[in-house]
Amino acid sequence: MKILHLEDAEHDAELVQAMLAAEFPSCAVTVVASRAEFLAGLLAEPAPDLVLSDFSLPGFDGLSALALARERVPGIPFIFLSGSIGEERAITAVGTGAYDYVLKDNLARLPVAIRRALDDFAQRRRRKQDERRLLELAGIIERAAEAIVVADMTGRITLWNDGAARLYGIRAADAVGRPAEEILSHDAGTHLRAARDAAFETGEWQQELNITTRDGRSIVIDVRMTLVRDDAGRPSARLSIATDITERKKLEEQFLRVQRLESLGLLAAGISHDLNNVLAPVLMAAPLLRTRATAPEDLRVLDILEKSAERGSALVRQILGFAHGAGGGLRLTQVRHLLRDVTDVIGATFPKSIVLEQHIPTDLWPIQANPTQIHQIVLNLAVNARDAMLPRGGTLRLRAENRSLTAAEAAAVPDGRCGAFLMLEVSDTGTGMSAEVLARIWEPFFTTKGEGKGTGLGLATVRGIAATHGGFVTVGTRLGQGTTFRVFLPAETPAGDPGAAAEQPAVPRGHGELILVVDDEADVCHVAAAILDRHGYRTITCSDGIEAIAKFTERSTEIEVVLSDINMPNLDGPGLAVALRHLRPDVRIVAITGLGSGSAAPMAGADIFAATVSKPFTVDSLLGTLHRILQRGSARS
Repeated sequence: MKILHLEDAEHDAELVQAMLAAEFPSCAVTVVASRAEFLAGLLAEPAPDLVLSDFSLPGFDGLSALALARERVPGIPFIFLSGSIGEERAITAVGTGAYDYVLKDNLARLPVAIRRALDDFAQRRRRKQDERRLLELAGIIERAAEAIVVADMTGRITLWNDGAARLYGIRAADAVGRPAEEILSHDAGTHLRAARDAAFETGEWQQELNITTRDGRSIVIDVRMTLVRDDAGRPSARLSIATDITERKKLEEQFLRVQRLESLGLLAAGISHDLNNVLAPVLMAAPLLRTRATAPEDLRVLDILEKSAERGSALVRQILGFAHGAGGGLRLTQVRHLLRDVTDVIGATFPKSIVLEQHIPTDLWPIQANPTQIHQIVLNLAVNARDAMLPRGGTLRLRAENRSLTAAEAAAVPDGRCGAFLMLEVSDTGTGMSAEVLARIWEPFFTTKGEGKGTGLGLATVRGIAATHGGFVTVGTRLGQGTTFRVFLPAETPAGDPGAAAEQPAVPRGHGELILVVDDEADVCHVAAAILDRHGYRTITCSDGIEAIAKFTERSTEIEVVLSDINMPNLDGPGLAVALRHLRPDVRIVAITGLGSGSAAPMAGADIFAATVSKPFTVDSLLGTLHRILQRGSARS
């Protein structure tokens, strides 16, 4: 303990110092006799713990010393130690901040006064520290993101922080002093009563709740209620802390949906081989039957059959591409043919209450695109437009046009770029969208449709496909009046007929080459052989790899090309290819796969397969691949 003693009488100072040394052996006493010495003592490091001061000194009095101490070291105990202070001056001294006064003729009281002053000072310091911590804690509680609410045992709210005001949409002034059931929504009040009962029985309660706030928001909160007890252990209040977990629950739901979509992708990959084997004979048989059909109605039925098989094949590729994260290759495409397909689907499947208006010019610019994905863009937008007009109906407008955007025009369009574009427009006269819905339409899994009526992936897919094609999407909407989507896709501006890009050269016929066809699907094997036979080739068919090796051994010098399925019993396609290469290293083998275009890529990279044909293949794709393989061999020879 460090004591600063202001005293001009040397004898008195020594007497006091001896008494203090006896009572407080560890204390250090500094005696000063002037204002300058006193000020230096106050400012010394460390500061004194206590000040003793005479009341009357030459040129410097005790009240001035007290004022100086209050100014420089506020709060430390100050005790007057004087020979005669008088009652009036003693009252003045205590009133101006002195803790006590002791007369010199009663020094026995000084240790008691010092201990009491130091104890009182320590208590006051602890109280100030506690008050400061309480203020800091109150500030933390007030600024906390969580909703913190305290209610007494009758249910009346005593604390309602800013987090609670934000979460429930109710100001503290409207909440404090009122029962929680009066200010919260009905569903929240019901949960609150159950929580109180549970907390009273067990001391705490926690649960996730779906509630509607006063301002109409539907949110999910994680609520924890704890029973607060006083020093005697009696319940005195209930503390509730609620956290808004709405976004977290949405992310969890999206994650579960992604998992389900991954499972769907795995399932699609697993059954794609069987689906393609079913579609392959249909797609190949239609051209064979076309030469035998003469009636216009029969030819129209064959057109529908062939187009449906092609669409089914494209759908399988699309699902596989989504499952594998692949978008498929781009090729020069004339979109007007795709749009006509979409209008056929709309006319055949949409309700009669929806009127289709279309404007599809014949001079549209071609684009580098994946036709299946462009078909998907237009169909997704058309389905959304249909849903927006149900059940009353309305007008669905499908329009396409060539657009050249200047830099100024592109700057006025969100995400716009200048250049030549093919613009696809789908508009409706439906309900339109509010500003809140419009702000979220591109979010994956966001949907305004009911449970089980939509995945929320349609518009996200549209925007994603447009972006992968180097384009962009704009949207305009008015609540109650309808919505218009415009998709801009980079276009090519050929000098000639834009439709010429879609024309395919005729596939040359064979010249009696012998082809070994290997597939465990009898229908695929039979139809493929029939196509090749009709187009100038000779064929041998096998149902598995073991049979193929036997027949190849018999006629290895005659067989020009082997068409082999990848997945077969007994011996699969890669195993067959390796075996045939041992028998004849220069044999040309074409892989046929129903698992998507990438399934045989590792084998093709090892130069085991000369090419790969994906089921279900068209007549042109099969004959074109075979012709290229034979031409390549002729060039080498």
